[in-house]
Amino acid sequence: PTAIAYNASISACEKGLNPSKALEIFDEMKREGVRPTVVTFSALISACEKGQQWKLALQVLEEMKATFGPNVIAYSAAISALSKGQQWEKAWELFCEIEQSGEKLSVVTYNATMTALEKGLQWERALDLFDEMKYKNMAVTVVSYGSAISACEKGYQWRQCLEYLDEMTERKISKNVIIFGAAMSCMEKSHRADIAFQLMERMKLERVRPNVHIYNSVISACARCKLWKKGFELFKEMDEVGVKRDVVTYNAVLDAVCSQVDLAEDIFHEGVERGFY
Repeated sequence: PTAIAYNASISACEKGLNPSKALEIFDEMKREGVRPTVVTFSALISACEKGQQWKLALQVLEEMKATFGPNVIAYSAAISALSKGQQWEKAWELFCEIEQSGEKLSVVTYNATMTALEKGLQWERALDLFDEMKYKNMAVTVVSYGSAISACEKGYQWRQCLEYLDEMTERKISKNVIIFGAAMSCMEKSHRADIAFQLMERMKLERVRPNVHIYNSVISACARCKLWKKGFELFKEMDEVGVKRDVVTYNAVLDAVCSQVDLAEDIFHEGVERGFY
């Protein structure tokens, strides 16, 4: 087989979430004397990322660097693998390394690094990178905004979160349920139930259907802000609009209505009947 055939096989392993099989093919390729290309290494690192094998991804990256030097696609995949492995320091190191190499950074590189930083609670660094992307006139995507809004949630930056939502409207970037979910979570953590209700209305206007995570966040916000009636209303509304409740929903609403002993008891028993407790 040629390098192209091997690369296709490794890519198939990546899509099938099978990093060990991808490595077997890679080893066979070298045994057969077929020289791996940059595409081979990038596909292999992506397979490691999908299979949540960040240490393996770094080993493959080192091997690639020895042959081809830094490559932005391979680095971006490795940063994603580190992000999934909660290794923000190593992800940041790779970002700085590829930046210093003079390679042109892609939107994917920035998005992956922002996600790693945000997951590592380095929200200020993540937002700095987002500003840098916009300063460089890069084509920021819905993924970029998702990472930035999640970073706002980690730092309780609810005003900044709202600014980003408005910016998305200005840039004509459609908001999806993930964007609204991150924004709701930010409002919940920031004790801004009032704004969470406004975001629910905004979702209706923008034709984005709230899912269970959205409802859970808003009910939790009601609990934090001592708005038990509104929390219970939203809990009932879920049945009316066909959003299936989960154990988080029941925990959130019980938290919200804890001052109403009889109501809390009824909800708890309903949760027991549904097998949540």
